[in-house]
Amino acid sequence: MIRLALLTSNMAAAESIDQMAHDSSVFELVHRGSPKSPPQTILNTLATLDPEVILLEVNDGPVAAHLASKLNAATRRAALIGFRGEWTPEEQTSLTGAGIVELLREPFSASELEAAAYRAIHARRPIVHQNVIAFLPSKAGSGCSTVAVNTAAVLANELNQRTLLIEADRRSGILSMLLDVEHRGGLADVLANAGKLTALEWRQHLVSIGKLDLLLASPFKPGTLPTWINYYQLLSFIEKQYDFIVVDLPEVANPATTELLTLARLVFIVCEPELPSLKLVRLRRTELESCGVLSERICILGNRWESNRIDREAVVKTAGAPMFAALPNDYEQVKNAALESRLVSRESQFGRACADLARRLADMPEAPQSGPVSSLLRRFIKT
Repeated sequence: MIRLALLTSNMAAAESIDQMAHDSSVFELVHRGSPKSPPQTILNTLATLDPEVILLEVNDGPVAAHLASKLNAATRRAALIGFRGEWTPEEQTSLTGAGIVELLREPFSASELEAAAYRAIHARRPIVHQNVIAFLPSKAGSGCSTVAVNTAAVLANELNQRTLLIEADRRSGILSMLLDVEHRGGLADVLANAGKLTALEWRQHLVSIGKLDLLLASPFKPGTLPTWINYYQLLSFIEKQYDFIVVDLPEVANPATTELLTLARLVFIVCEPELPSLKLVRLRRTELESCGVLSERICILGNRWESNRIDREAVVKTAGAPMFAALPNDYEQVKNAALESRLVSRESQFGRACADLARRLADMPEAPQSGPVSSLLRRFIKT
């Protein structure tokens, strides 16, 4: 939840905002005070509480601007949002110059406050990780999780990239079952406590395959429905710890997972060489773009591909998106790995294709290969 501090001398407004925060699944009101209190007293109190948003009454513009400048300089992470009935362009310039990121016109609703908080938090402390890579299936059963975990394992274990795989499918995540690993807590607990995680607590929620860290979902204990702030807080906590953050997502985006998708450098829609799967790529792409994902970041990743079944031009025409690469149909190897609860053999066609994909993501030269896997990948490489 967003830790919210409120500074207003208007008791009616304070009660209304207090109730708004109480009814919300997004805000936790950690302080109610007056902007007329001595500035040092306010600063000392908020330094202890460390709020993420300070909601400041700005009816007295010059006084509010002076306090805002002190708050902006002293607080570690808080984003300032001002509120009043009306303001002139000159007053807005003065307030924003003092560090107030957003202005809300009274009266405002909970949804307006949340939208302002979203913009203010991202403006104050943007997530700037360069290598968030998202995988989602065009339809269930496309092998998306298998592709994601095997590619992430190459990044970590062979290319020495500090890599985390987040299994963000709360209700249908299969990786703990696929790999037969037991995990403590996992995704639901981490998201619920993302705003106050410690390094020790974080490590207790992870499982590892070699150097690869995995934050796994638990479909039998999905936890409460997360919001965008849970993922924002998680990314803020981990972004300096990893070179790559790989995300395994369900096929349909929601307001919480949009936080991951809009940040991703690449979003792979994993599909099979079948007409329903390809046509659903177009739907998935439309959904992603409606969430704010840039179209140039959305690519097709073919799985279980057989070059004689469909050509590149037909893929692009049907799916309406560029083809980044195709992974071969290596059914026996993938099936055996699942039965033995392990990663797919690195020496298999599928394993080599995942390795080539990982090298492309890490901008490293592909290992020299020959044969059907190499030619298939080259045929479908994005131009």
